[in-house]
Amino acid sequence: MNATAFVLIMMFINFALMLLFVRFMIQLAEIDRREPVARATYRLTSVVDLFARIFPNVGSGRISMAAVVLMLLLCLIGVAVENASLGKSITAAELFFVGSLGGIMKFLQLLRYTMIVSAISSLLMMFMNVNNSLMGVLMQLAEPIVAPFRRFVPNIGMIDLSFLVALFSLLLLENVVGIIGRYIWNL
Repeated sequence: MNATAFVLIMMFINFALMLLFVRFMIQLAEIDRREPVARATYRLTSVVDLFARIFPNVGSGRISMAAVVLMLLLCLIGVAVENASLGKSITAAELFFVGSLGGIMKFLQLLRYTMIVSAISSLLMMFMNVNNSLMGVLMQLAEPIVAPFRRFVPNIGMIDLSFLVALFSLLLLENVVGIIGRYIWNL
């Protein structure tokens, strides 16, 4: 496989992963399907609806297991393509472990990026009076991540400490998963 084909395939995989993640988060945040951003995302990820027949939604319909399975499948394909481009052979167990760990790490990174984009959107709306539906959706996407932390982090006015605690918790979880994965892989 030449370098150009590899780059194009990996770009497609990462773009599809990002779309599936956005679909997952829109459903988790219970954003109205009629919202223009949500409507476009649902159209672009209609394959999730087909897989939802096999992997139904859980958590009162908020958690799309089909989107999770498709993200995992794309991560496995990405690892297989990467190893094929390097001319390496990989066992099924290695593929599953590396792909699953990579999928978890990408999911945590995307959660972190979602929170950062949400914070930037919030600042733009507050200081520059920029207000459109995309900004609103971006801010809503981080809410399911931050909401559990609001239960035990005290509110001190304008500064949302629960947001910072959630962000640092994601960073910590990302590091712990990475360390455990490296430890298991080296055994």
